[in-house]
Amino acid sequence: MKAIFAVRVGGTDITAKLDPILISLRVSDRAGKSSDSATIDVDDTDGRLVLPSPGARVSILLGWEGKGIGLVFEGTVDEVNASGGRGGRTVSITAKGMDTRGKAKQGQRKHFDDTTIGDALKKAGEDAGIAVKVDGELASIKRKYIALDDESFVAFGERLAREVGGTFKIVGDQAVLAKRNGGTSAGGSALGSVTAEWGGNLHSYNITPILGRPIEQKTLARWYDAKAAEWNEETADTGTEGGETTKPARFPEPDQDRAKEQAGSDAAESDRKSGEGSVTIEGNIAAQPEGTCVVVGCRPGVDGTYRIEGVDHDYSRSGFITTLELRQPKGSAGKDSRAKSSSSSGDADDEGLPPDPDLG
Repeated sequence: MKAIFAVRVGGTDITAKLDPILISLRVSDRAGKSSDSATIDVDDTDGRLVLPSPGARVSILLGWEGKGIGLVFEGTVDEVNASGGRGGRTVSITAKGMDTRGKAKQGQRKHFDDTTIGDALKKAGEDAGIAVKVDGELASIKRKYIALDDESFVAFGERLAREVGGTFKIVGDQAVLAKRNGGTSAGGSALGSVTAEWGGNLHSYNITPILGRPIEQKTLARWYDAKAAEWNEETADTGTEGGETTKPARFPEPDQDRAKEQAGSDAAESDRKSGEGSVTIEGNIAAQPEGTCVVVGCRPGVDGTYRIEGVDHDYSRSGFITTLELRQPKGSAGKDSRAKSSSSSGDADDEGLPPDPDLG
């Protein structure tokens, strides 16, 4: 089966012109914080490609012949780099999901009284020229006072996401605040799940299903009750198996509601970091950050369900592969349930390994 692609720049389909000179194409998609990015490397031997203007809109589609093609990136041209030597000349076009020249990075000075997270984010987005979509549960969170003190719309969205347990992202002219580890989009629709199967679509894997240090049983946030003149605490369960400790928040919160939100956000992040790894599979445009990946057939203790933290699509003349950055192991991940062999006489060790004559 042949991998296929399509690229549109400034509304013009340049696929046919790009095809003979394309060296590689990469799209990187992460769960919030960093903007999506795309890099197109072309052979510039004859200088045939007309350099796109910074800020031009870019759309990239990938897929397989006979199976169809789908959108994997939408953004604007950020940088164009030309390089060359005796071995040849190349041009590298870098695009970002967010226009880095736009007003989203400009500081704002404003405040909101007795308003919700959703309304505050949407009003800040209006000044940045960005439409906003917020998860229903997060949008309804009410605050007595919210302020931006020369804070950009990007920084504001990321701060709110950290406080309420969300993932904030800007794609083109649309910003999204979705629930962290929720497995759904801001509109409430379920994100897709992909499979990485040994002997099937899996190329390689490198997974640590259990990370010792980040595992916590609970998280804790302190807040001060001015009327009672005392400090109080709010806790949240991480949902991670094997945790014994409680992780306190770095800073105290002004009231009980904020303490609950912060403890919940820290719990979601702690669970997210309880394991990590990556898999490389045959190109699959259904893979999305915050969706899930089911690892099958690698080995007991590694097989299971993982949250997708990041997606890299790589297209070249060699084909099309997708690399997934994984977090938050669930199900059978981290559990090798096979019975360990033992002997009452002590002739075999607890791990079922053959005895070593040199060790006795």
